[in-house]
Formats: sequence, C-alpha cells, structure tokens
Amino acid sequence: MTNIGCILMASGVSARYGRNKLLEEIDGRAVILHAADSLIGAGLAPLAVTRSAEVKALLDRAGIRCVLHDGPRKCDTMRVGLINLPADAAGYLFMPADQPLALPESLKRLVEAFLEDPSRAVRLGYGDAVGSPVIFPAACREALMRYTGDRGGMDVLRTNRIPCKTVQSAHPWELWDIDTPEDMARIKAIKNHECEGPVLIRRDRFTDTK
Repeated sequence: MTNIGCILMASGVSARYGRNKLLEEIDGRAVILHAADSLIGAGLAPLAVTRSAEVKALLDRAGIRCVLHDGPRKCDTMRVGLINLPADAAGYLFMPADQPLALPESLKRLVEAFLEDPSRAVRLGYGDAVGSPVIFPAACREALMRYTGDRGGMDVLRTNRIPCKTVQSAHPWELWDIDTPEDMARIKAIKNHECEGPVLIRRDRFTDTK
C-alpha cells in the first residue's frame, strides 16, 4: 500500500497460556498467520520478530519474512524490527502477533489516517478503548531504537510529546489479544460466526489523544 515498515511482534513466552499461543490453531491456521493475513490483506508487508525457532520455521514455510533473536524485552523486539526495515520508511507499524481478529479494512483505514498527517501517530481503538496496532511517525525511529523500557512505544510518544490519533475499528473484538486459554475460547467463538460480518464505519470517526 505504501512505504510503511510493518513489525509483527512475536517474541512473547506465552507464560499465562502455558504453551506457545502463536502456534495454536484457529480454523486450522496458526494464530500468527491470522494476524499476518490481516496485515497482508491491508497491503502491508509484515516482518515478524520472534524468539521461537518453531514460529520462524512456520513463517518461513508461509513465505513471511521473519527475524530470530534472543532479546528478552519488548524494546529488544522493537529494535530488531527497526534495524531490519528501511530507515527511510514513512512510518512504522507495530502489531502484536496474538491479535488475530483485526480486519484488513480497519488496518487500511489506520494507514489512510496516518498518511493524512504523517507527523502524528495513529492507533486502533473502539469507543473509549484503545489498543494496537500503532503506527509511529518516521521522526520517532531513533527514539524507538534507543528505548530501553518494557512498556512499549507509547512511552516514546509521551516523552517526545507526539500526538496520537485513534482510528475506530468496526468491531470491539478486533482489539482482542490472547493471554489465556479463556481468551482463545472467546476468539474462536467469534471465528465460529457468533458475530455479524465486517461493518464498515465512516472514515471521519477519529478521536485525538495526547
């Protein structure tokens, strides 16, 4: 779609889930592949960053670019992703690999909103809830590279006083990620058609946050 670097964050250890949740299957397809499919459907080219050799092998077979590393912190995953993406990208999108329900249509609107004003970050939300993915302006790249915390890039936005726009998703479950088997069960319920299909929303339904 455009020159936006896209990082699929896949370095968690699934401590609360009990086994590698990214390899668990929904409708016969691994969780991480559902997340990658949504990004690809939105016209993006995801780069997965993982500490799991099994995840890398799966993505290699699927033809999805993946980098294996051993850094324990979230900031390590972010840094490895940025190092392996072009330094002249218009912006950088970070998406958790355990968020399999985000729709390509919502991700496209996220990109469109960012391109309207590339000096600001954008993130996906629903109503008053905010979540991921997040697209960071290119001007944040060096600060993201230097970041050493484990709370994620929103700390960088606050420190550098970069405003962030929230783009409304069509459904609340697009923001859901998987931490526990119970989370997986409710996501499978959505995939089993216990909801209506995608409902597109007006493109002007944006809210600004500082």
